[in-house]
Amino acid sequence: MLLAIDIENKNTNFGIFEGEKLVTNFSIMTDKNRSTEEIKLTIKLILKDKKIDLSDISDIILSTVVPELNSSYEIISREIIGKNPIVISAGVKTGLNIKCESPREVGTDRIIRAVAATGRFKENIIIISASSVTTIDYINDKKEFLGGLILPGISLLQDSLVRGSGKLPRVEIKKPEDIIGKNTEKAIQRGIYFGYNKAVFGIVDEIVKFHSLKKENTKILVTGLKAHLLANEIYTFEEDQVLGIKGLKIIYDLNKNKAS
Repeated sequence: MLLAIDIENKNTNFGIFEGEKLVTNFSIMTDKNRSTEEIKLTIKLILKDKKIDLSDISDIILSTVVPELNSSYEIISREIIGKNPIVISAGVKTGLNIKCESPREVGTDRIIRAVAATGRFKENIIIISASSVTTIDYINDKKEFLGGLILPGISLLQDSLVRGSGKLPRVEIKKPEDIIGKNTEKAIQRGIYFGYNKAVFGIVDEIVKFHSLKKENTKILVTGLKAHLLANEIYTFEEDQVLGIKGLKIIYDLNKNKAS
């Protein structure tokens, strides 16, 4: 079995593959202060609940945007499978043509999502990852990663509002029934919800216009913890919460002979 690990700023996502099939997936909170043994025990207990033993894992592939955790997961890999994991970095084949000024600066989380998307679709692709940080990336129909935009996630918008004011409370962010809030709490909810969605899909609209894309030849994929808060009446999109995990599997297949 293959264990694919996608370490993001807030959550770490795991996927177990048996052959081509994604058998199960789960997430834990990303914590830089968690010990190696604690991480390993957490993984072991979750897998045990899913009737999978650590000894069933033969290979591990890792993507991380939290460098402080690299060594912990490399140690865990050596303890589980007796070798280092395949780590998404320079020199690892991805099959993706990154057309950016500094390809090495592109986050591996963005790369693995793009790899998964281009593995599924031949059209132009826009990927929206709505987590603590929101990324919006564009890959054309030639499988060229042309770059994207990075902006605060919806939770960061609320954090900045609360920090920047003396009296405004923290509220539950949810899809409202109408546009106007008739009390302070509802006004904040609507301001954050609609402001975030207008920002995200306003950017999508600009990408579509700038590159003269046609809606029928453009796929929009959304992923991330806050994906359920995205809504738009003009653009249709598909949600895929294991997009990065799927990309890791594709990259593993391209590089599995290098595992050591």
